[in-house]
Amino acid sequence: MDRTVTTSRRSTGSASIGNLLLGVFVAGLLVSAVAVYSTFNAYRQSTVHAMARADAKRISQMAFEHLYSVMRKGWTRSEIDDVIHRIHLQLPGYEIVVIRGEPVVRQFGDRPAHAELRENDEAVKVVLTGGGEQVRVEEGKLRFLLPVPMTAECSTCHTSAQVGEINGVIAVNVPTPVLYQPIESLIFPIMKLALALVAGLLLMTFLFLRLRVSKPITELSRHVSRLSEQGDFSRDLLLKEHWPKEVSSLAENFNRLMGRVRESHEQLWEASIRDPLTGLFNRRHFDVVLDQAALDAGHGSIPFSVLLIDLDRFKPINDLFGHAAGDAVLIAVGKAIQAALRDTDMAARIGGDEFAVLALATNRASATELAERLRLAIAKPELRFGQEVVRPGCSIGVASFPDDGRLALDLMRIADIAMYEDKARHGSSR
Repeated sequence: MDRTVTTSRRSTGSASIGNLLLGVFVAGLLVSAVAVYSTFNAYRQSTVHAMARADAKRISQMAFEHLYSVMRKGWTRSEIDDVIHRIHLQLPGYEIVVIRGEPVVRQFGDRPAHAELRENDEAVKVVLTGGGEQVRVEEGKLRFLLPVPMTAECSTCHTSAQVGEINGVIAVNVPTPVLYQPIESLIFPIMKLALALVAGLLLMTFLFLRLRVSKPITELSRHVSRLSEQGDFSRDLLLKEHWPKEVSSLAENFNRLMGRVRESHEQLWEASIRDPLTGLFNRRHFDVVLDQAALDAGHGSIPFSVLLIDLDRFKPINDLFGHAAGDAVLIAVGKAIQAALRDTDMAARIGGDEFAVLALATNRASATELAERLRLAIAKPELRFGQEVVRPGCSIGVASFPDDGRLALDLMRIADIAMYEDKARHGSSR
């Protein structure tokens, strides 16, 4: 009882293969969604940063060209600031700052807040010390810093600077949110399409595995469960053409196994109802069939008869010639009885040298005639043991339904009494 409960709980707690496939499908869908989103988001950011860098570099170079053109004409500081202002008007949201380096500060003076930038801004410090172009990604913007080196042409105005020194830095701040909008309008539909394709592929895979793998295994499992619950081993599992090779092989092997189980079951059933020596039915099976015959006859009042047969002088055969001789006699008697009966009659060995016959649809008169035929049939075989020839003899008692009783127990008792009366009439002894 405890083992059954444990098995039931284990079966209830475990997931079915269909649920496992569904779980794999959902997990695959979630992982795919995260992977697709992460990939497209990374691509979006890298694309925006690349665009911002290229845009910032272009703007910084354009600003440099404008400033260089202005300075060559000898314009004043206010005129240079006006050029920067007009660039700002053309590029709203962009921030352009021209930071003076030490050579320019020494000759022309400093601008407000430039000293703080040179001291505290790491990117500005790197550019001013000869670090080349710098790109920094900060929250909501991309900074591009372009160095303005001292050239020979610049020495006309910047007399205190040496060629190669950094005269200043052009810093351009590009607002990345502005660049995200056109990228997102292109990437998000593609991302949704990719996710839909992945989801469709996963769904097709899920349905395919469910049809070709999960469903066959489920049918096989249900078939085994029905066999276990009903104990009916007569039905084979029907194979389907679309089943995978492994599942079909499993089902075929299962059907072969069930065939062997049926054969073993039939053999065990035969062994449980047959007498191993004579091949006739045993006492237990005879009693079951007799009870059923009495029950059936009680409803329809169809007569039947019971014949009890006891061999005469059987014990001396065992004593004189041994048990092997006695077994030979019993086997011969069993064959003789079976040969004298109809297909509807049943013979059984119910004791050591006792036999019984159930004759269906047979009244007392017909049963009496049958008893005489059985007596002659049993006495017909001649068995030779050494120099001795043995011919079996028997005593037979008859009881018929409903004349002698309506219950199986009463019929067996009356037939037993009649058998001993027959033995007494012939003067034989056991």
